[in-house]
Amino acid sequence: MTQQRTGANVLKREITVTVREHSTAPAHTVFEVLADLRLHPGWGGAEASTLLSIEAPPGQATAGTEFTSTAEDAICRMRDSSVVTEAVRPSRFERVTESALESKKKGTQADWLLVHRYEIHPDGNQSDVTYTCRLVRATALPGPLAMFGIPVLRSLAAGEWARASRAGLRRLIVAAQSTARA
Repeated sequence: MTQQRTGANVLKREITVTVREHSTAPAHTVFEVLADLRLHPGWGGAEASTLLSIEAPPGQATAGTEFTSTAEDAICRMRDSSVVTEAVRPSRFERVTESALESKKKGTQADWLLVHRYEIHPDGNQSDVTYTCRLVRATALPGPLAMFGIPVLRSLAAGEWARASRAGLRRLIVAAQSTARA
């Protein structure tokens, strides 16, 4: 994994968002869609941002697989370097991402360290999927992201992040369900 710039951590504690969805696809199908990194642009990635590009090896990712990607949301553009830290078929998939952000409005730069974890629980021929994203370190919180640094506004910001993450998780579920029907 390519190391990003380093700087002081502006977070007083980690910020965590967890969302859950039910899928009519079996757990192994959800895992296969998730672990095939080169398919992520087809469903957009299950994070709160829009995936623009990905450079990843073909096939199913395993622990130690490294890849890069670019993404954006309404606030920032991101250049990410990730490594898969856990790939336990069909129940868990985790990756750690070093993200270099640049705000669209003022060009403010920040480096973030995020941990993305998917837990897939079988439910007969269906599954329940939990996605947790932990923001572990941040050198800055540009623009509206500064709300994460203000205690009274933190829950508002986390709620918006959860809403966007749920939309991304639903895209993964739709892709898995389409794969299961094919």
